[in-house]
Parts: sequence; C-alpha cells; structure tokens
Amino acid sequence: MRKILTIVLLSFLTLFGAEDNKTQEESIISLTNQILTLNNQIQIIKAQQKDTNSSKTDNSNLASLQKKKNDLLEKIPLYIMQIEVTQSDIDKFILQKNNLEKKVARLEKQSNKDAYIQSAIELEKMKVDYAYYSALISLEEIFKKGAKANSIKEVIDNGLLNLQTNSYVSIKELKDSLNETSSFYDNAFAELDLKKETDEEILIYLKNNADLLSSSMILSELNLVDTVEYINKLTSINSAKFNVGKIVVIIVVFLFFVSLTRILAKLTYWLMSLIASGEGVKEAKDQIVDIVKKPISALLIIYALNICIGVGFYPVPVPLTLANIFSIVYIVAFSWLVLTILNGYGIVIIDKIAQKSRRKEVVNLVLKVVYVIVLIIALLLILQKLGFDISALIASLGIGGLAVAFAAKDIIANFFASVMMLFDNSFSQGDWIVCGDIEGTVVEVGFRKTTIRSFDNALIFVPNSKLASDPVRNWSRRKVGRRIRMLIGIEYGATTDEIKKCVDDIKTMLINHPDIAKSEDITAKKKGLKYRQSIVSVDDYAGYKSNLFVVVDDFADSSINILVYCFAKTIVWGEFLDVKQDVMLKIMDILKQNGLNFAFPSQSLYIESVKDKI
Repeated sequence: MRKILTIVLLSFLTLFGAEDNKTQEESIISLTNQILTLNNQIQIIKAQQKDTNSSKTDNSNLASLQKKKNDLLEKIPLYIMQIEVTQSDIDKFILQKNNLEKKVARLEKQSNKDAYIQSAIELEKMKVDYAYYSALISLEEIFKKGAKANSIKEVIDNGLLNLQTNSYVSIKELKDSLNETSSFYDNAFAELDLKKETDEEILIYLKNNADLLSSSMILSELNLVDTVEYINKLTSINSAKFNVGKIVVIIVVFLFFVSLTRILAKLTYWLMSLIASGEGVKEAKDQIVDIVKKPISALLIIYALNICIGVGFYPVPVPLTLANIFSIVYIVAFSWLVLTILNGYGIVIIDKIAQKSRRKEVVNLVLKVVYVIVLIIALLLILQKLGFDISALIASLGIGGLAVAFAAKDIIANFFASVMMLFDNSFSQGDWIVCGDIEGTVVEVGFRKTTIRSFDNALIFVPNSKLASDPVRNWSRRKVGRRIRMLIGIEYGATTDEIKKCVDDIKTMLINHPDIAKSEDITAKKKGLKYRQSIVSVDDYAGYKSNLFVVVDDFADSSINILVYCFAKTIVWGEFLDVKQDVMLKIMDILKQNGLNFAFPSQSLYIESVKDKI
C-alpha cells in the first residue's frame, strides 16, 4: 500500500510540480462566447422540436451540445484565474461606456430612432458585461486569498443581483419605450436576453459548485501559500517548469499525514480505555483499534492528497471534476469510518449488555438498521455529486413503492417479523429453541432470517416469518427445574409392604437430595416477582418447577411400574445429566436394600397336552 501511494505521489509531483504560466489561446471572454453560441444552438434545436415531431437525431444533437457546454463550464474557474485586467483597461472600458451613454441620450432626443435603439441595445450589452465580468474579477481576487464557500457565494449573489434586477429593469424599460417598432428588433433583444441568461447560467454554475471551488481555503488556513513562496525565495532554482516550493510542501504534507495514522490509532486506543472497562475489555479494545485504524488511515491519506493537489494547482482552483471525485471518495471513506466505528463500539455495547441482560440481539438489530441508514445516506450523497436529482429520485420511489413492496413482500414480512419477535421477547441469542423440525441454539436475529446452530453443528437459516407464525419451544426460558421422569419396573413377586417402603425411600431420597428442586428453594428466588402473582402465574412465567411425585403408576404386562417425577435444580444440560445419573444409581441401591429386583419383559408359555383332550 505504501509503495502504491509513493508512486501516486511521484506521479503527482511530475504532473503538478510545475506552475502552468503558459499563455492560453483561449480566455474567459472566448470561453463565455463559446457557451453563448452553444446556448443559441440549443435554443434553435428546441424551437425546431416544438414545430415538428422530435427525432432521435435532434435529441442526440441536443445531448452532444449539452455535453460540450458542461465541458466548457468546468473550465471557467481555470480561466477566471487567467484574467489580466489593468487599470488602463478599466479606465478605457468606463470611458467607452460613458461615451455610449451620452450617445444614447443624444440620439433619444433626435428623430433617428433606429440609431437610438441600436446604441441602447449595445449599451445594455455593456452593462451586462460589466456586471458579469466584475463578479468574475472579484472571484479571481478571493480565489487567490483562499476564500471560503460562503464568500464565493456572496460575490456571485451580488453579480446575479445586478444581472437579474438592474439589467432586467433596464432592458424591460427599453422594450416598453419602443411600442409599435419593437417587433423589428426582436432578434436583437433575443440576443441580448440570451447573453444575459448565459452570464447568469455561468454564475449559477459557479455558485452551485462553491464548496468545490473553495478547496484552496485549506492552503490559506494552513498558511501553505506563504510557505511555498518562502521556499522558492530560498532556493536558487527559478524555472517555470519546476516549482521547488510546491514539491517540498507536497512531500512534507503527505509524509506528515501518513505518520499521523499511527498517532491516531494510539489515540483511539486511549479513548477506548476511557469508555470501556471490565472483563474482556483489553481484547475488545485491541479488536476495535484494528477495525478503526484502516478507515482512519484511508481518510487521512485522502485528505493529504486533497491538500497536495490544492498546492499543485494553486493559484488555480482544483478542476471541478477532480474536486467532485474527491468529494465522492470522502463520502465513501467517511461512511466506511462511521460503519467501522459502529461495528467497533457495537462490540463494547453488546459485551456490556451481555454482562447485564440477555437482550443483546436488540442492539445487534439496531446496529444493522443504522448500517442500512448510513449506506442509504451515502448512496444518495454520491448520486447527488454525480448530478442526479435526489428529490426526483425520492419522489419516483414513492410512485414505484407499491411495485417494490409487492416484489419484496417476503423481505418486508420477514423484517417486521424480526421487529415483532424482539418486542415479544420470544427468544434471545444463545437460547435453545425448537420450531417444528428445527432445533438448536439461536446464533443471530437478522433482518430477514434467524441463524440457528443445530446440535449436530449445522448452521440453519430460518425466515423470521416462520418463527413469528409457528409455535416456538424455548428450553432456555426457565429459572429452576429440568424434568426427570422415569418408570421403574419391579417384579410381580414383590409384596405390598415392600413396594410401599421402596416408594417412601425413593421419595425421601429425592426430598433430601441437594440437586432436586423443592418448593422452599423456589420461594426464596422469586421474591422479586411476588407482586406479579395476581397478574400472571409467577411459577409458569419465570420458569420455576418443583413438583415431586413417587407413586405406583401401572400394572404392566411384566412389571409393576413406579413413576418417579421430579425436577433437577439446574437447567444446564451437562449438570442435569450428572444429577439424573446420581438419582438413578441411588434408586438402584434402594431397590437392592428392599430386596426388590428390576423386572424385564418376559412371557410365560403354557403348553397344553394333546393327549388330555383325546
């Protein structure tokens, strides 16, 4: 990665290290005239489309002209910085304007109306030019100072105000004064209106991209321009193709921000140590630092490249296309940073919730919702930077919402099912559940599906709508009591007294067993729920079971069956198996002490002799 960045930096130095002071064949005036010509051509094509049925050729020509105009508009900031106006030029223009004003006033009093109208229209063109180029010259001055976006917009607004109010009023008054002869000068007024609209369009374009044009503000804030000039004065190299000051500043800025990534990584670790505390936090902090370090590094490097490009192009603003690309890259990098921060801090939040309660799946789902929101906002911002109309896009989503909802009805149903399950609190992550023929431990509750790990270690993905509609058996929602139920078959040769004593001994053993649930153990644990006894059954709500029965249950074919029914205190499967084993071994000892034997399936056959019947 570092090698790639070094290559990029060297290429950048080669391209932008030199100051481009070459005399351009084009100027801001010729560029404006080219845009004016394109607008005139676009107007003609649109007028033709109204008169006749539009064809694909007309639409293609219109798109081609619009693309050419956009390309020219992107060059405007570059040529603004090449405006060279001396005081003598200004004095000359003012003199011409004053002379023309006197001429118009003189002709207005005379009977030569044609000369008056032509001179008046020419004067209005000069007024439009004056308002337009005054705004551009003011922009050139603030570009060199590294103006902020607000200052750029303020200058443009003043220029637009002159064009849209003063010029409009002057032109309207001139048209109204002509009355019956105005139709002879429709073309002249149309050209004047088109010129005014073109100038307004250029200024509005610059205003809409003021944030991109303010890229040189970074240089003024960091005082890099003075640094470049100071280094150039110290060096003896003076070449139009090799700017030492820019190269030195670019290298220093780039290396500084690359080295800053390590410092920020340590700063992130320190912040995490203030926020997070407790068991396992050390591992969580290390994990978060690893997660957040990459997007922070990427963001810093992008910022460094942006500054370096600004230095390379100075005093000309960074081309709008390049500035727009950087804006999109910023959106992507910042979204990546936000998502990784959410992911990192989500680990800490889920870890804390896991220590206090079982509802960590709620935080998990909320984080996923935030992820989606961040991605949608980032996508909309990128589309806006690419020139799409976001308002129209959102409106079109409303129109096509019904079709989308119908096509994605299963996804929507699963999403709302996941929300409903979280509110119902039917199960949590880590619970052992059974739904139909699906059984296992809940791994994660997502937007569309719930992930379950089966006991044979298979990963099962269940749609949330199925879990919301089908019965779910949750084996983990119990506080005390995991059932032990068994039938003990003894031989029919046992006497009544022997059976009674065996039953009493087994019952006594279970009552005295420390791992078998009794009612007094449960009463001590459910004090916090006693006030809810009148609303719900506390035992059933919380999962307390302490029933204990040892009775003669059945006269089977080959045995007398004693039913043993009780609950182990533990709900952990491994501990439950140990308790059950201990109970079974003690029952075997009790049967042996009472002289009883386990019965096994047997069958008595009575053979009848054939001779007896004969």
